[in-house]
Amino acid sequence: MRIGRRVLLPLLAMLIVLAGCNGDSSVEEQVSESVVPSSTETDDGGQTITLVEPEQGSTTNEHEEYVVQTRLTQIHLFDNLTGMAWGLTRSALRMYLTENNGKNWTPLSPSEQVAFSTVPEYSKDIFFTDPSHGWVVRSSGSSEETLVLRTTDGGSNWALATLGRTEEVPASIYFVDNQRGWLMTTRTSESAGREDKTLYRTADGGESWTTIMRTSNAAQPNGSSNPLPEIGYLSGMKFDSSSSGYVTMLELGRPALYRTTDGGRNWSKSSSFFAGDNPIGMCDSYVSGKPQTHKNGSGSWVSVGCKQRDTVKYSGYFTNNGGAGWKYVPFALPSQEALNLQIAPTFLDRMNGWMPRSSRFYRTSDGGKTWDPLPESKKLRENMEKYPEIFQVEFISEQVGWILIGKTELRRSLLLQTLDGGVTWHVI
Repeated sequence: MRIGRRVLLPLLAMLIVLAGCNGDSSVEEQVSESVVPSSTETDDGGQTITLVEPEQGSTTNEHEEYVVQTRLTQIHLFDNLTGMAWGLTRSALRMYLTENNGKNWTPLSPSEQVAFSTVPEYSKDIFFTDPSHGWVVRSSGSSEETLVLRTTDGGSNWALATLGRTEEVPASIYFVDNQRGWLMTTRTSESAGREDKTLYRTADGGESWTTIMRTSNAAQPNGSSNPLPEIGYLSGMKFDSSSSGYVTMLELGRPALYRTTDGGRNWSKSSSFFAGDNPIGMCDSYVSGKPQTHKNGSGSWVSVGCKQRDTVKYSGYFTNNGGAGWKYVPFALPSQEALNLQIAPTFLDRMNGWMPRSSRFYRTSDGGKTWDPLPESKKLRENMEKYPEIFQVEFISEQVGWILIGKTELRRSLLLQTLDGGVTWHVI
C-alpha cells in the first residue's frame, strides 16, 4: 500500500490482514491525496522547528511555512547541510528532514494511522540510504503484524510490507543500496542468556522479505547449516556487500562478533574480536556496541564498554577488511557516568573521533590513541544545565556535527550544531 503523509486510512487494519502472514507478503495499492498542512501540531515541549510544506492544491513552487514544537529523540546526518530528526507524538511518528542546516524542515512521516508504541531507533527499526530512500519497521503488538514501511520519494508516499504476526521484535536493519537489505528480529527465550533470532532479506527494496536464517533450535531455511547461536543477545548488524556482513552480541556476558560471507545464511565467530580471557581489564559487566560505519565508507568500528559500578569506560575495535580482522584500541578517556552511561565515542573515519562527557568534548585525530579536551562551549553548558541528558551525537565532517540533548522526565529535547569541530555549539 502506498500511503500519503497525512492521509487517513480507516481500513488499514483490514488491508494488513489481507496481506497475509508470511515473510514475503506485501500490499501495493496506490493512494494519492494532497498533503494538508496543519499549524496545530503540538507536544508537551521540545524543539521548535520551522516546517515547510506545499500548499494544498498549489504548484510545487508554492509552500506554506509554519512553526511547531516537537519532542525529538533521534537524529541522522547525510551531509554537511542535510539531516533527519524524529520522535513520537501521541503514538504518531514525526519525522523531519532539513537540507539547509535546520533553518527549515519538511515532514516525511508515514500516516498517523500507523501507530508506534516506541520511538524507532536508527539501524534497529529505521534506515535510510539517502534522503529519498528509507525504511521504518513497526513492531507487532498482541494482535498486530510487524510492518516494514518504505519510501522512495522522501516521505511523500509510503508503501508497506508485512512479516505477519510474530512474537519477535526488530533488532537491526541494514541496507547496502536501495534494493538489498536485511532485517533481524529477536525474541527473548525463557532460558537466561538466550534469544531466538530470525534474519530476513530483501532484494527488491523491501517489497518482499525472505527468511534466510533462524537460530539453531528452530527449523532452518534451505542453505542455512551454521546459523547464529541462540545463546547471546544481539546488539547490532552491518553488511559491507550482498555477501559480507557481521553482527555484534553480548554472549554469556562477553562481547562477541559473528561474520557471514554468504549473505547471512551461515555465520562464524570472529577469533580477533574481544580475544583472550580479559582483553580490557576487570569489569563488573561489559557493554557491546553496534557496528558503526565510517562516514567515508572505508572501514568501521565497534565500541566496547567496561562497566564498573555506576560508570562505563569505553574502548574500540576497528576493522578495514570487512570484519575479517579486528584491532583493539584502548581509549585514554574519562569514564561516562550519571545520565549518559550509554553515550560512547563517535568516529567520522579511522582517525577522527569525539567523545562528549557532560558539556565537555574530547577529540582524537590518531584513531583513539590520544584524546584532547576541547574548550568548553558556553552555549552547550548553559543548555545542558536545563537538559542534562545526551540522547545522541553525530559528526558528518571534521567541522560539522549535531548533538541532541534533553530531559526525559520533562519530555523536552534540544538540537544543537557545531560548525568548528565541537569547539562551539548553537541551537538549530
